[in-house]
Amino acid sequence: MRQGGNVDTNTIIKAIVDKHEAVYRGDTLYNKFVTRMSAVDLENISESDITNVIKPFLYEWGRMGRVLGRAEFYDWQENVAKMIKSDYAILKQFQARNIETEDLSNNKDEIIRLYQSFKEVAGQIASAKILNLICPDFFPLWDTAIASGIRVELANLPGYSFDKKMKAFSGQDYFRFTEGIKIFMLRHNDIISQLSNQYQQKKLRIIDECLWWMAGRPFFLIF
Repeated sequence: MRQGGNVDTNTIIKAIVDKHEAVYRGDTLYNKFVTRMSAVDLENISESDITNVIKPFLYEWGRMGRVLGRAEFYDWQENVAKMIKSDYAILKQFQARNIETEDLSNNKDEIIRLYQSFKEVAGQIASAKILNLICPDFFPLWDTAIASGIRVELANLPGYSFDKKMKAFSGQDYFRFTEGIKIFMLRHNDIISQLSNQYQQKKLRIIDECLWWMAGRPFFLIF
């Protein structure tokens, strides 16, 4: 991804995150659900776990109620539980991993498959949110605006192409996004670590805050 010329990117990142935290005064809702999810037994996830953790995370924090209320997702809660149970072993492995230290190319197939599987039962945005909730140090968050903006930036990289008229996001899109987020994190690790400690937020959540405020603006300004 392109660098933002002579712009002091770390200063921009700090200003954006400081503004977000000042407005929302700490994302305690996100942290609450991440903590709750960390105590869930993935192999034996229950209806209660979905009702008390994943559903309110998606509805209250993720504002996914309108999307998940569509007829095509009427049984998403049951299907998400089935997906988690069937993939609990690999999800537990990813829970213990950190995007900073992993060679993502070694995990490409699993990342794409997991994203696609959850996408089929909960949609393309909720899929990433569920994966992040379960594995908050490995799978990055995105929303439609972030995904669209980043895909445009990724289109400038060799070997990557997509139909600009296509609004759907694939597992390949999400994997390339994950690669880009790792590059961004490592390139600006000092300021991201500082903000993570200052606001007691996961590094991937700090990056999400930054991208959320940048959505609709040229992402190359910070990438």
